[in-house]
Amino acid sequence: MWISGEDKENMFPNCDPSMSDTSSDNTMSDANRAKEISEEPPMSRLFVICGKQITKEQLIKHFEPDGTIEECVVITDRKTGQGKGVAYVKFTKTSSAARGLRKNGTVVEGDTRPIKVMISASYNRDKNSDTSADVNENQFLRLFAIVPSNRTEEQLKEEFGTHGTVTQVRLVPDKKNDKQCAAYIKFPTFLETALAIENCNPQYKAKFCVPRSKLQQEREQKGQLSPDTFNRKRAHSPDRLSTVRGDTKLVVICSNQLNQDRLWRLFDICPGMKYCSIITASEINITAAVVYSSRQEAQRAIDKIHGLEYPLGERIIVRFEEELKEELITKDTLTQFGPPKPLVPDAVQFVKKAFFICMPEAVSVKLLTDAFCRFGDLIKVYLVPGKRHGYAEFASDVAANRAIQQLHGMQLGDCRLKVLECAEYTGDQKRNRMEH
Repeated sequence: MWISGEDKENMFPNCDPSMSDTSSDNTMSDANRAKEISEEPPMSRLFVICGKQITKEQLIKHFEPDGTIEECVVITDRKTGQGKGVAYVKFTKTSSAARGLRKNGTVVEGDTRPIKVMISASYNRDKNSDTSADVNENQFLRLFAIVPSNRTEEQLKEEFGTHGTVTQVRLVPDKKNDKQCAAYIKFPTFLETALAIENCNPQYKAKFCVPRSKLQQEREQKGQLSPDTFNRKRAHSPDRLSTVRGDTKLVVICSNQLNQDRLWRLFDICPGMKYCSIITASEINITAAVVYSSRQEAQRAIDKIHGLEYPLGERIIVRFEEELKEELITKDTLTQFGPPKPLVPDAVQFVKKAFFICMPEAVSVKLLTDAFCRFGDLIKVYLVPGKRHGYAEFASDVAANRAIQQLHGMQLGDCRLKVLECAEYTGDQKRNRMEH
């Protein structure tokens, strides 16, 4: 288990506050700048996407019930002075920021649109570090503490239970000091963990535990990627960064007002981003590719950013690349067979099966179902687990025969379908065949 040390600023990385080429105050002194980007305590800053007309005063009033606000910065355009629809709210306590997260989807007084709220990643990221170290508050549900060796798990559960619901306590002896041991204490929510760290015995030196996946990911990266890989810049493109098995690509369609740098900063809020690159640009919108180190992290980016209006009135579309490909396949290839027809209930006994093989690799059951259902009377489509072949069950011979005839040899993206009639044998039929 790897636990964060005294690295403070680099442990919970955050994105640049500007979300643009300029911030609201480009002439601030170095001292003021250092104060503005302070990340103590960790994860105490919220990133807010809101209407361009929202003011600092409105945000302070909206978030004040959650705790003491240390700083509130609304990002504005240097030339026009108009808000960019992005703001940061810095609290004096992490638990206050955790409470502020619950304001996600709420409406600021004087406005009509719901705001989007998330924990901001750090401005102070080590430039040689990987973005997978970014903040995902749902992963920080455990704390690490140094406690006397005579304390039991039950005693610690009772003590820390005053701050929240303790779901797990694990003690690890200190081999160098038999008078103390390491304690790992887990809570069901980020807020409860933060409250426990803030209010427990200061001598415990409690702090957030880095997620287990972080250690594993770092080990994999050290074994597969060279140190130069981590010297990332915002101009990275797919051909400049080695990809690792398991990477997941997203396709983004958004306003052409978002350039490479702004896109990078927006998606870099979510943990695990490896690179972002604009693919095409027009007078109306741009299409970009964003790659994350795992599907789970990519899904989190979709959940947070898909449908977001940034700039206000311009909706950002974020999709998995393979899903978008399937939609294009459906539009370009399958429309010749007519519109999709409703499935027959599973309770209906199938009359005929079609056996299919996907070459070289299987595509999703969703896409296969979309293809076979266009001939009507389809009950279901399924792949044999771990294989590239499967079956399509039909409630009529006519529909099955049409599907076999029309889909055999069909190219679905990179997949070529081989579709054959499936002969079903009963036990009696098998015995009769053996007798002959």
